[in-house]
Amino acid sequence: MRLTEVVERLSATDFPAKDERAHPDRDTVARARADIETAVIDDRFLADCIARELESLIRPQPRRGLVPFLTVPRFGIRFAFGYWPPGGTPGPHEHNAWTITAVCRNELEVQTFDRSESYRRGRLVPKNMFAASAGRVGYIYEPSIHAPVNATSDWSLSLHVTSPRDGEPMEDCGLPVTGLKRPDRRRMPPAGHPYLSVAMDRARKARVHVLARVLAAMSVPEADPLLDKCVDLGSHSTRKLHTRRRGGDSDAPYVLRRTHPGVELSHRVHAGTVALVAETAGEPVEELTIDAVATEAIAFAARRQAFDARELPGPLTDEERITIAEALEDLGLFTMTTS
Repeated sequence: MRLTEVVERLSATDFPAKDERAHPDRDTVARARADIETAVIDDRFLADCIARELESLIRPQPRRGLVPFLTVPRFGIRFAFGYWPPGGTPGPHEHNAWTITAVCRNELEVQTFDRSESYRRGRLVPKNMFAASAGRVGYIYEPSIHAPVNATSDWSLSLHVTSPRDGEPMEDCGLPVTGLKRPDRRRMPPAGHPYLSVAMDRARKARVHVLARVLAAMSVPEADPLLDKCVDLGSHSTRKLHTRRRGGDSDAPYVLRRTHPGVELSHRVHAGTVALVAETAGEPVEELTIDAVATEAIAFAARRQAFDARELPGPLTDEERITIAEALEDLGLFTMTTS
């Protein structure tokens, strides 16, 4: 099943139009959930979704929470990927409209809570625990509280198909519930601040690599060109994945350029270690801390706008120089350049 087929099937259902205040009936949501369950195990469907997501990731915009890569025009139904690092969780939070969630890669654990009792007592009251492996699809119909978590040591990927009304204020809440998270309002560096480019680049590379790993396991024709796009957007990890799958020159020059020319970097030496420090919109952040043997290399990187990894000075092996350069790239401070 392709993404277009899923959208067509949704468009032929009884979901309310996006400007209506009504909620769909349970059977309508259950049928949509069944379609997603069929689709999510089809590599062609996932490839279609990833193609849309990569187009979204190209856009230079801060991303908070679930950012839709597709919105069905008539109904406002949103499709978005969720990225889960090892141990990642949004904490207990509430949905007030229907949602469908599919695990696309690895697994998640989902703790649910008794919503009415939680509001009555003013604290979270556990209800059920579900283990959701790749291919598992669940849905929420009534307002509910849950807490997904990636309890594994690898990244997980989920697909979320959600109502345009999810996230609206609710009027039936009682006492404040201790431990219940409200919508994500994490502060990002202000628009125009150089460090915003770093934060965005770091997050994008991590997401792209998760998508690349999904694509690398596919055998459909769409996978290879999409993996090429991941290489353009990703870091060294994604390039290595591409090299293993397609072949290529793993000994090519490794030239890095500051992600934003205005990002201010410095270094500190303390107790046998050296730290690379970035100036953010708030407090300075120690981005990388390693053995003081790399002091010359870190000081060099802190004052250069661009350099070849092989230029990093000090008593280091070539492998250690590459490792430092890869860390700088993963942090979003530097980006590989071909010029």
